[in-house]
Formats: sequence, C-alpha cells, structure tokens
Amino acid sequence: MLSKGRIGPKLWLLCCWIFPAVIPTDAQEFLPMRRLPPFADTTLHRHIEQALDHMDGFHGDSAMYHINQALGLLVPDHQPEEEHYLLCYRAEVLYYEGLFNAAMRDLNRAERIARDLNDSILIANAYNLKGLLHENIQDSKEALPYLRLALDWFPHLPASRYPISELYHIHGNMGSYLTTLGRTDSARYHLETSLRLASEAGAQRAMAVAWWGLGNLDLRVGEPMVALDHYDRSWAIADAAKDHDIGVDALVGRGLALAQAGRISDAREALARARAYLVTHRAQVGLVTQRNFARMASHAYERIGELPEALERLGEWHHIDSTITAQNIRTALSTQAMLLKADGDLELARIERQRVADQLGYEQRRRRWLILIASLTVIGLSTLLLVNNARQRHRRRSAELEAQYAVQERTIAELRVREQVSRDLHDDLGVGLSALKLRSEMSLRADPGATNVPFLREQASAAEELITSMRDIIWALQDDQGSLDDLVAYISSHARHYLDVHGIALRATVDEAWPAIPLTSQQRRNLFLIVKEALHNVVKHANARQVELRMTWVDGLLVHVEDDGLGLPEDGRRRGNGSVNMAERARQVGAVFDLANAPGGRGVRIRLHVPLRTNES
Repeated sequence: MLSKGRIGPKLWLLCCWIFPAVIPTDAQEFLPMRRLPPFADTTLHRHIEQALDHMDGFHGDSAMYHINQALGLLVPDHQPEEEHYLLCYRAEVLYYEGLFNAAMRDLNRAERIARDLNDSILIANAYNLKGLLHENIQDSKEALPYLRLALDWFPHLPASRYPISELYHIHGNMGSYLTTLGRTDSARYHLETSLRLASEAGAQRAMAVAWWGLGNLDLRVGEPMVALDHYDRSWAIADAAKDHDIGVDALVGRGLALAQAGRISDAREALARARAYLVTHRAQVGLVTQRNFARMASHAYERIGELPEALERLGEWHHIDSTITAQNIRTALSTQAMLLKADGDLELARIERQRVADQLGYEQRRRRWLILIASLTVIGLSTLLLVNNARQRHRRRSAELEAQYAVQERTIAELRVREQVSRDLHDDLGVGLSALKLRSEMSLRADPGATNVPFLREQASAAEELITSMRDIIWALQDDQGSLDDLVAYISSHARHYLDVHGIALRATVDEAWPAIPLTSQQRRNLFLIVKEALHNVVKHANARQVELRMTWVDGLLVHVEDDGLGLPEDGRRRGNGSVNMAERARQVGAVFDLANAPGGRGVRIRLHVPLRTNES
C-alpha cells in the first residue's frame, strides 16, 4: 500500500496519474441538493411518498407494492423520468432483500433512461447504485469504475424531485470499497469527505455510515481503540435516527474492535448486545446487513477464542448467503429466459414429450425389476426361516411372515413410487414443461407480431401453471416436509409469492410456534390446495387489492383468508366448482370449511379449521 507520507512529491504525482480511480482529482465544493417540484400526477406522487416511507422503515413488501402500483400508472416510453426514479427505488428494495440480479436489471434500464434524458444527476444516481451493488457482490472489476463515474457525473448544482444519491453517498461507498481493497489513504479521504458533506447537510444516516466506515478502516490499519470511538459515534447517531441496520453494523463493529484490542469480556458483552439489538429490530434490517453481522460476529468470536459461537455465527452466515444466492439464481434464470433467442419449433416440443414418455416407460420397467428382485430376496429369506422353525409352529409363523411381507411390500412400493414419481416429475416433466415455457416466451420475443401470439401466450401461461402444480405435488410427496410447521411455512411462502406476482398486497399473521404434529400426504395436499384455490379465486374473480391471511393454533390449524374484493354474487350463485372442490377436500381430511361474504359486504371470507391432536392431548 502506497502512503502519501512515505514517498516523495514527484512519485506521489506519478501515482495520481497512474491510479486516477482512487486518488481525488477534484477538490471543488458542491452545493446542497435542490428539491424540484414533485410530479404533477397526485396519485403517482402519493405512491412514491408512501414507498419512500416504507423503505425508511425497511418494510420491503409494502414499499414494493407502492412502487409497482406507481409503475403501472406510467404510459410506456412517455414518462422516462418517472420510470427512472421508480426503477432505482425498486432496485434499492431488491438490494436490501439480496436479489442482486433483479436489482441490476432495473439499474441497467434506469441508466439507459438517464443517458437518453442526458440528466447528469440521474446518471450519477444510476452509477452510484450499480457501484454499491457490485461492491456487495465483491465484483472488483465493476464497482470502482462505476463509483468513479458517479463522481465524475455528479453536477455542481444538483437538483432532484425526490431523494436520490447525494455526493456524500458516493464518497461513502467509494471509501468503503477502497477499505476492502486495502487502499487506506484514498479510503480515508473519501470517508472523511462523506462525513463532512453529510454533517453539513444534516444527513444523520449518512453520518452514521461514514463513522462506521472510518471504524472499519481503523480496524484495517490495526487501531482498534480508535475504531471503537468511531463505532460509538456511528451507533449514537443511528440509534437516535432509528436506522437499525446501521445500528447493527456499528454494534457488531464495536465487538470486533474490542476483540482485536484483547478486551475479551467487553467484546463478549458487546457481541451479545449487538445480537439482542438485531433480534429486536430484525424486521427493519435487510438480509445483506444480517449476513454482514453474522460474518463479523464470527470473526470476533474466533478472535476471543469462543469457537462454538464462531461456528454458529458462521453457520448463520452460510444460511443467509445461501438464501440470497438461491434468490439470485431464480432471478438470473428468469432474466436468461427473457434474453434467449427462440426458434419457434413446436415439433421439438413434441419430440421432447416423446422422449419423456420413453424415459418414463424405462423407469417403470426398471422399477418392476427392482421390486421383483426385492420380493424374491424377501421370499428366500422367509423360506429359510420357515425351514428352521418347529413343525408345530409352521402354519402360524408362515401366516405371520406373509402378513409382514405384505405390509413391507406395500410400504416399500409406496415409498419407491413416491420417490420415483417425484424424481420423474422434477427431472423429466419439469424439464419438458420448462422447455415448453421457454420456447413459447422466446417465440413471443422473436416475433411479437406473429399471428399465433395468443396461442403462445396461452401455452406459456399453461406451462407455468403446470410447473407450479407439479412443484406442489412434489412437495406433498416429500416425507421430510410432513410437519404442521412445514405446511404453514409453505402456505405462507406460496401466498406471498403468488399474490406478489399478481400485484395484490398480502397481510399475513402466523403464530410463531406450532406443535410438532406429523401430517399425512393427503392432509398436506388437501389443506394446501384449499388455500391455493382460495387465492386463485381472489386473483381471478375478486378484483381485490389486499388479502389477509391468518394461520393460528386453536385446538388444531385455523386458517382465515379474507379479501377486499367484490364478494360473492348477490343471487347466491358461486362461480365454477372451486367452492365445491374446497368443501370436498376439507371433508376428506375432517376439516370444517366455511365460505361467506366478509363483514361489511365487501370481499369474501374463508374459514378452515382442521382439528389436530398433539402428543400431550
């Protein structure tokens, strides 16, 4: 690491010329951000304001709802400035939830819009957010150039309609990233600049972030007590401003600083305090911050010699990181599907279906042989046992063995059929349906004006529905997800994802603790399909904006689904066979099912009660 105090002025200037991305090139002072009038559309303005409020409180789902509602109000290609703000806000929400691929897709679009508008503050905003995103996914080739571009594009007289990247944000991000690279001189310049500008603007969150960044820098250069003072300053500001994510970072930083200073008892107490603070405010702390907490806490515990705690925090880090990675894989696959070129060859789908059918036939024959071999093995063992038994007990023992064999055969057959069906559905039908969906979407992209566009859209939608149904069937067949707690978690996850896709807000209330009760495949499948059918009816018929889902324990599982839609028809007739199917599924598992209009005459209320017995009762 080069230090300005250790080299001559000529060499220092040479370094400035060689490494312009990390050495400040412009000492010009910038004026505070000037606020422009908001958008004239009051509905759009209201959605943006509400989204910003929810983002400040780290209510990602609510913020995403208002952002998507606002995007739905825009006229395509006629409101680019409005679209830029909304895409950047949505990217921030996705970033804090760990959905980096989806966030980058929005930022790429926002950057193109800003360049088309030739608006320097919007261009700087897009570059800063892209640099921040690359910084958190450790992309060293991209983060630094984007942050440098953000500084270059930031105007001397900045002005915006709504909150966007300020100059102190860009300097702070640059300083944090340079700290990670070990370029401490340049990092300190940017962090101190960020702190000064944020203090002048009275931006408490940015001040807390800058003090936290300086603490990280002090730890990097081996000055833990200086870092401790900076973390304390960060915590005081963050706690007063109720910025709990920065508060978590500052508190765990204190623990790491104390550990590095050798103050083991104080470090242990600081880490426990940071953990308690995170648990209390977890709803206001994003996944990225939670992952950072687990990593730093693991390092601190390792440093003070508490390896079990270090391993536990490391396991927590791996769990959160895996969750973020899985979410990014799903969004990456979706993006890839949108970008692939389509060949539009439906005959290939027919050939693929035939291949799947042939593979199924082969697997069925192989399964029969396996069952036959297993049966012959059991028969042989049974015969040896019968020969060795006494003559007087021969008939009774033979009957017992035959009965036992029948039970084992049915059990083995059922388990193998479940396992094989799940594998076949996932490996063969799943691949085939996914291929069919991809080709349909790619055909639409390749030739959006074709005459068979409605057919292709219908085909892609049908394939998507079949894939979802197939996943539900596989889930119902899996024995390792047979508890009541797993069923409740699966229903909650499905409801949140399904309603989010259709732009409907979800207000979910779920008990935290559930009895350890095993459920049969029929119970899991029927109960899930009842809730799924209820949500499907809301999307298809209700014209609702919000759904309330409550799952509580009242001598069994009590499920309450209520929407604010149109309600049931006044003539008493119900649409389709959905309610009949739900009632029949409830009857099959001994549940009580009730369907009626919600109190007040608006929306439909569904109540499902499944009596279940715990081990104690």
